[in-house]
Amino acid sequence: MSRRGKRVKPGIALLGVIVFGGRALAEPDLYLNGSLSLGGARDDNLFYTAESRQSDVISRLTPELEAGSRSERLTLAGRWALDAERFADHTELNTNRARESASFDLHSRWSRPLTFSLHADYLSTLTPGELNLATGLSAGRRRARRVSGGPSLDWKLGPTTDGTLGYTLTKDDLVGGIPAQTRAAALGLEHRLSPRTTATAGYNFNRYTFEGVAPVNVHTLTLGCEREIGPKSSITLRAGPRYSERRFDPEASLALQRGGKRIDSSLTLARSQTTVIGEAGTFVTNSVLSALSYKPRPSVRLSATPGAYWIKDTLGGPQTRVYVLGLEGSWRVSDWLSFVTTYRRNLQRGTLVATVPGTGDTVQEISRNTFFVGLLAGWKETPRAPAAAAGGSEGGTP
Repeated sequence: MSRRGKRVKPGIALLGVIVFGGRALAEPDLYLNGSLSLGGARDDNLFYTAESRQSDVISRLTPELEAGSRSERLTLAGRWALDAERFADHTELNTNRARESASFDLHSRWSRPLTFSLHADYLSTLTPGELNLATGLSAGRRRARRVSGGPSLDWKLGPTTDGTLGYTLTKDDLVGGIPAQTRAAALGLEHRLSPRTTATAGYNFNRYTFEGVAPVNVHTLTLGCEREIGPKSSITLRAGPRYSERRFDPEASLALQRGGKRIDSSLTLARSQTTVIGEAGTFVTNSVLSALSYKPRPSVRLSATPGAYWIKDTLGGPQTRVYVLGLEGSWRVSDWLSFVTTYRRNLQRGTLVATVPGTGDTVQEISRNTFFVGLLAGWKETPRAPAAAAGGSEGGTP
């Protein structure tokens, strides 16, 4: 192909995107949201150690931006946030990038039954526990990064049946730890048995790859049912077999939600297989998580989120127990100003690495308490819902 042809080919592709995407972006609703948080935090175990605990008071500044475009057939949204921290005693830890996060979402309705989505996340943080969502495990103050993203397809197979197909690639990295990569493919079906009851079926394939360690393949098949109980309450059950490393193990989750005028509550019990940031191999985790939210008045909200995790190596290593407690209060002073305070406690008993027999080692216990008080100022533009297409509801995904 000539040099001129090589220049023309990308131009034709770009023109095609503009031509075919022009209709989707016709009369888009653009929005821009922003906020600025300023507060102080106290951490009584900065480096998450069992002994020689060190504490400090931290000043934190967090700008955040969110922008997007919404039309009848195409929705774009992006978000970015950054934490800058200053320490009262440990000034060597001062940084303008204590935490940086970004996300991108695209939803395109190709036809009446088919929707294409693309999602991507980026997180760089000095508190690696943020990446252990399925285990509650914390870690010392080290740089951890996670990049993930992938496409998905949603399609309507009939008036009461929906299907989903998705793929996600995730890369984790922890300074001083073992890098990991996860490829996850998921296929799901939902069938509405009645206006309040939905049956589900799903198959997931996860391939975990670790540096210097053999990869782990996990196949999971689940069946489930979701039942709405009243306008704001529901119960969801999913369970099935999981096959990994030549053995079967149960995969299950039970979620109860109850909503009210002022009080919302939830309880989730789950058993699954996951990874731990910086560690090689996979771990089986059992968890019990609850949440309670109370709004004594429209501008005030109080919440509590206690939970417990039991984590164990899939090959029968030692068990680690993690107990967490979160308390939060917020007061919306005005449309653009809010006062927020949070308390977090993390208690870990045991380690993921077995101790050497005969050394006299006891079960290690590590705890951390953090308290934060801050002001949040910002503005928010709510995008208008796009007009429905003729002959049915074709609104874009919010």
